Amino acid sequence: MANPPNAPWPPSAQPPGAFPPPPPAPPPGGPVPPGTPWGPGGTPPAGAPRRGGLGLVIALVAGGLTVVLVAAVAAFVLLRDEESGGGPEQLRVGQIAGGAEARPGADGSLTMVRPGVERPVVEVYEDFACPPCGRFDRAVDPMLKELAVAGRAKVVFRPMVIFAKGVEPMHGNSLRAASALRCVTDGARWLSFQDVLYTHQPAEETTRAYEISDLLSYGASVGLTDSRFRRCVTEQARAEDVLSASRTYTTSHGVHRTPSVRVDGRLLSDADVHSPDALRRAIEAAS
Repeated sequence: MANPPNAPWPPSAQPPGAFPPPPPAPPPGGPVPPGTPWGPGGTPPAGAPRRGGLGLVIALVAGGLTVVLVAAVAAFVLLRDEESGGGPEQLRVGQIAGGAEARPGADGSLTMVRPGVERPVVEVYEDFACPPCGRFDRAVDPMLKELAVAGRAKVVFRPMVIFAKGVEPMHGNSLRAASALRCVTDGARWLSFQDVLYTHQPAEETTRAYEISDLLSYGASVGLTDSRFRRCVTEQARAEDVLSASRTYTTSHGVHRTPSVRVDGRLLSDADVHSPDALRRAIEAAS
C-alpha cells in the first residue's frame, strides 16, 4: 500500500488527509514552498509532496525584526538581542514582544519560550530534506509559536539528519541545510533562516538541493552576511556536530523518523500529531 503523502518517513499508520494539500508548484525559478518528514535510511515514496507555506514571515524593521505568524492568532516583534554564553561561538537570544525569547542552543537547537516557563516541553525533530516535515511545519508551526508566545509551552526545534549516509541526494541535502543552520548563532536569524530553508525545499526528495552557493544566498536574504557565517557554511564546519546530534536523537531520544514530536519526554503517536488540533490537545493534556 502506498504511503499517504502526509505521513512521516518511513511509512506508518498516520491517517491520510490530516494536513492540507500542498500548494501548486511555483513558476520556474521561483521559491519552493516549505516542506515535509522522513525516516532513517529509508527510500521516500514516489511522488512525495513538497513542503509548502511559511510558519513565520520575517522582515527587517528599523532596528529589529518583525515576525508574523501566518494563519495564527499570535504575532510578535523581535525587539533586541542579548548575548548569552554557550557553544563554540557566542549565542544571541532574540527578545520577543510579550516576554518570550528565541534561544539558540549549543547543541544546534532553538528554544521558543517565555522566561519562567519550564513545561510542557514540546520538542520538534525535523529534517529539511524530508517532505513530510515541510507539510507538518506549514500546518503546525503557527500553533506552536502561538503557544510559546502565550507562555503555554516551551517549544524546542531540533534539526537533524534522518537519512542514512549513502541515501542520496537526501542525506547530502539534509546535512548541508542543517549544518548551515547550525552556523547561525543569533536566535532571531535562526528562525528566519529555518523558514527560508523550508521555502526552498526541493519539490522532489530525489532532487539535489541546498548547494553551498544557494545556502549563502538564502542567508544573505535574512541578513546573514558576516564572514564567520559565510566561512562556516562554505566549509560545512558544523557537519559533524549535526551528525552527532542526530545520532543522539536516534539512540537517546528514540527518534527514528521525522517529523517526530516529544512532549515532556514522551514520544507522541501518529494519532497525537496527525493534525494541529490533535497536537494541541496532546500538549494541553500535559500542561
